[in-house]
Amino acid sequence: MSISEEKANGKRLNDEWKVGAKHALYSEEGTWYHKLTEFPGAFFDANGYVVFDSESDYRNCENLQIGKQVNVPDGISSIPGYVYARRDQLDDENDVEYGKTGSIYPYDMPEEVDITEEPQTVFEWMRKIEQKRLIIDPEFQRNRVWKPKQKSQFIESVLLNIPLPPLYVNKRKDGRFIIVDGLQRTATLEEYTKLKSFALSDLEVLKGLNGLRFDQLDTSLQAKIEDKKFFLFVIKPSVPLPMVYDIFHRINTGGTQLSRQEIRNCFYIGPATRLLKEVAEKKYFRLAIDNGISPRRMKDREAVLRCLAFKIFDYRTDYKNDMDAFLGEALTRMNLMDNGLPELVNEFERVMTVTYEFWGENNFRLPTTKGRGRINIALMESVFFFFTTQSDRELRQNKSSILQNYEKLLKNSDYLEAIQFSTGDTRRVKRRFELAETTLGSY
Repeated sequence: MSISEEKANGKRLNDEWKVGAKHALYSEEGTWYHKLTEFPGAFFDANGYVVFDSESDYRNCENLQIGKQVNVPDGISSIPGYVYARRDQLDDENDVEYGKTGSIYPYDMPEEVDITEEPQTVFEWMRKIEQKRLIIDPEFQRNRVWKPKQKSQFIESVLLNIPLPPLYVNKRKDGRFIIVDGLQRTATLEEYTKLKSFALSDLEVLKGLNGLRFDQLDTSLQAKIEDKKFFLFVIKPSVPLPMVYDIFHRINTGGTQLSRQEIRNCFYIGPATRLLKEVAEKKYFRLAIDNGISPRRMKDREAVLRCLAFKIFDYRTDYKNDMDAFLGEALTRMNLMDNGLPELVNEFERVMTVTYEFWGENNFRLPTTKGRGRINIALMESVFFFFTTQSDRELRQNKSSILQNYEKLLKNSDYLEAIQFSTGDTRRVKRRFELAETTLGSY
């Protein structure tokens, strides 16, 4: 790419994405650039950008190899601070679309969040587990488990009468609770007092208790643990789900923030979430996407869910400008389907198998000038939907025409816009599905 093209494309994206850089340069793959000379400066690639506020930040960036040109071996997306500006690469958890009010929420924020404060004892909290009123999803706590030393030190803190941090839970309409913050504390208390699955170790103050399980403690110490009080903050069912996502991220102390699909997996635990896990691990799905969607952070399950959601609901009438709400409604419906789930899975497998016959390793990918590109989920869901409207016989009889029409579809500027920018917007959702139907179906 010439320097003039690099500048022109960089300027266009700088303006379009409102980055505010004084010098903006573009490379589709994000690996080679001319040198920045004004700051703040920015490098853009096909999906996002990285900003260098000063020349010092630029020259000291370990990811850049600055010579006559700038080489970024791993691409600018590997640089800390890289921003995904395009949608649907299933990597942009932090990409938020703003409404007319400037709020991140698709509704007016209430003046006060409906959260109540309730005192609890450890004994009362453990009773809720026994009564199955607490939802503790193994998927939800995966990779977030305390080590034995951390568990023991927490129990020691209880015995030392150190105040416990409050726990946050979300109350479901069925009266059960989902733990927002406090999962490891709850799990540790259950394991020690009820399951008796570990003995204390590495205690620094109460060293005489090392090696003892709960039932080996003096009864006065057992009572001290069970009578320990803490505060429980309950997020009521009236709080909108997008706000609950935000609360998760604001108060979760477990380290890595949860992705939206990980949160959905906890909120809608049931047949639907188990189905997503099973389907995402199927060989036919991994083959159809050529392992192009990572299972990390449940990105693959979100891809499956979006395809199924648009199969369950009518995109023309049921989609209301809110992808989170739409996917939540799909999970709710799936949890109630019972006998309908196998049929849904069979249809998903059928479409994955046939689309792979058509495009092989390029299936659902948005090609670039230098390669097959990455999987684009908006492209995937719209092509998937078209294939659900056709029988295998129709599709295979018209394979040649469909392949030619697909090439036309990927050159359609309206379609490209609808699968790359503000993809949750109702107009763009309708546009990409309608274009996929009419273009691919013109045979």
